[in-house]
Formats: sequence, C-alpha cells, structure tokens
Amino acid sequence: LLTDLWDFEFSQIEDPELVVDATGVARVHLPPIPKDRVLPTIQFLEKHDVEENLYIQMERTGYAWAFPLGDGLWHIGAGNIDGNRMMNLIDDLRVKYGFNSAESLCRCSAKIRLLQPSKCRPFLSGKIVGVGEAIGCVSGAGEGNVPSLESARILYECITSATLREYEERILSDLEWVEVEQKFVDAVINSRYLSALRYLPQIISIENKRTVYHSISDVRKLLGI
Repeated sequence: LLTDLWDFEFSQIEDPELVVDATGVARVHLPPIPKDRVLPTIQFLEKHDVEENLYIQMERTGYAWAFPLGDGLWHIGAGNIDGNRMMNLIDDLRVKYGFNSAESLCRCSAKIRLLQPSKCRPFLSGKIVGVGEAIGCVSGAGEGNVPSLESARILYECITSATLREYEERILSDLEWVEVEQKFVDAVINSRYLSALRYLPQIISIENKRTVYHSISDVRKLLGI
C-alpha cells in the first residue's frame, strides 16, 4: 500500500472543499473530545512460532496483546493507565500463551484512543470530517487497522453518493461492534464488572464472526474467487 502511495503526487489546496482528519490519536483538526481516554502503549515486532490468533492479557487498568501479522511475525504490546504496569502485562501474556522472550525487530512507544465512537463526536465539523482512530475506530483489543479502513470506505461511499450528512449515523451503525467492545473496556477499567459480563457474550460472538469472515476471505484469495 505504501509503495503504491509513493507514486502519487501530493499538492496543497488553499481552500479545499473537504478536510479529512486522519491524524489518529492526535485528532488535530476536529474539536477536542470531552473526557477523552488516551492510554500510553509500548509495542514490539517479533518472530514467533505460535498458532495465529488474537491473544489478550487484561487487568482492570489496561491489557497486553499479541496480533499475528503473517509469516511468523507478531505485533506484541500493552497499554495501561499506569505506564509502569505495561511490561508486567506483556510478561504475563508471554507466560500464558507461550511467547518466549525474543529479539525485537523493532520497538516503539505510542498512545492509543480507547473510547466508544459515540463519545468521539463530532465526526463532521464544518468542512472537516474524521476517520479512523480520530473518531474512535479502534477495536476493544486495540486493533485499529480494520475499523479504520471500514470508516474510510464509509466516508468514500457517503462522498460519492452525496450523503455526507449521514456519515455519523453510518459509522455508528456499521461499526456498532466497535461500540460494544469499547463499552466492555470502559466497564472493566471502571470496575463495573457486572456490566462487563453483560457485554462479554456479544464480544465473543462478534470476534467469532470476524474470524470466520477473514478466514473465508483468505480462502477466496487463495482460490482466486
């Protein structure tokens, strides 16, 4: 994707009709989010021979994750309100799921927005429209690639069909699963465990459907259909 983008020529327009805020956690152009929740994270890229799946190690104030990237590569990281707890969470995840300590191919620290999309409004302010993490399109497991791309698709459809006024409603409807997962995270962080348990069956159903969908998509690609 990046290689393809390098072939584009970019230029600045003095008075654009539409400004897309794709600045992620910074949310540079849209109005600030009241009571925003942005957590510190630390992330590693490593090689492991572990069955591909999404692995999560959670505690009340944050969690660690391991996401497969293909060809044995893994994105391993953690986010926590208490930054001093992140490495402890990663160590716990390694022990539980068999990710032995390995030499990191890269390491970085960052921030991540973990907040329901409905609490990240407005998505559209004047001629500025947001996509991705700028409007809360991050799964409860901290995975933002897929929901961010979905938000970009929705924005494209709203622009081409001249229905930009419906963009916010479309995001909340099409990405309702993100809303549910973030409500679960919110309940855990705020010690509302009964509420968290109420969302858990929905999240299991959501992730099962997403796993099946992506597995079918991979098979279709292999078969060329």
